Amino acid sequence: MSETKEARRIRLETEARKLRRNVWRALRAGGGGHAGGSSSAADILAVLYFHRMRLRPTEPEWPDRDRFVLSKGHANAALGAVLAQAGFIDDALIDRFYQFESPFGMHPDIKVPGVEMCTGALGHGLAIAMGMAMGARIQKKGFHTFVMLGDAELHEGSNWEAAMAAAHYKLDNLTAIVDYNKIGQSGPISELIELDPLADKWRAFGWEVREIDGHDIGEVVDTLDALPVGKDRPSAIVAHTVKGKGVSFAENTYRWHSNNVDDDVHAKAISELGDT
Repeated sequence: MSETKEARRIRLETEARKLRRNVWRALRAGGGGHAGGSSSAADILAVLYFHRMRLRPTEPEWPDRDRFVLSKGHANAALGAVLAQAGFIDDALIDRFYQFESPFGMHPDIKVPGVEMCTGALGHGLAIAMGMAMGARIQKKGFHTFVMLGDAELHEGSNWEAAMAAAHYKLDNLTAIVDYNKIGQSGPISELIELDPLADKWRAFGWEVREIDGHDIGEVVDTLDALPVGKDRPSAIVAHTVKGKGVSFAENTYRWHSNNVDDDVHAKAISELGDT
C-alpha cells in the first residue's frame, strides 16, 4: 500500500524533530556549536534524505546517487545527525561530536561517509555543486545535485559568479536551497547587508525560483518533487525559516548562531522539542 500524504507528513515531521534533538545531543557532546543554523535547516534535510534524494547509505559512493553539498558548513551538526539517522554512520558518532580524533566536527569532512565536500569557508559550495552537475551531464548520469546555502553566505561574491555560470550552462540538474532564516553570525541580515528582493536576484541571474515556508513539510515535499521547475535552467528555492527553530530561547537570535551547550541547556532544549 502506498504512503498517504498525511502519513508521509507525519513520518517526515517525526524525522525532523528527531534531527533537532540529535543536533542538541551533538552540541552537548562537543560543548557547544551552531544550534541556530542547524535547527533552521532540519525540515529541509529531513525531506531531502528521507523522501527526495536517491541514496544508498550502505553504498555511499554509489555513482548514481544524488549529491548534497552543505555549503553553510557551520550547520554540520544537522548534516551529521541526518547521516546517522539515514544509516550512513553509526549513531554513536553523535556523542563524539567535535571530540579528539572524531571525524564528526564543527564543519563537514569527506572522511565521513555521505559527505560530498569539506565546507566551512563560506561561498564555495555553489561552485562545487555546479561542477558536480556539469560532471553528471558530461558522464550522461541522471543524478541531481542539491546545495544548501546560508543567507549571510550570499554576501560572498563567489556565489553569484557560480550562479551566473550555472544559468549559462543551463544546468537544470542543479538546485540551490537558501536557508533564509534572516539572522547572520552577528545580527539580522537586514542590518548586515540587505538581501531582499532575494528571489528577484536569483531570477535576474537566470534561475527558476520558488519561495517556500521551509518548515512546512508538505510544501517542501511538493517543491522538491516538482524539480526541475524550469527546462534548461537551474532551480533556486528560497526557504523562509526560523533560526533555532523548535527551541524558544534559540529562535530568531544571532546569540545561538554559536554558543555553549551544557547539560542544563541540552535538557531545556530537549524538553521543548518533545518525544519522537
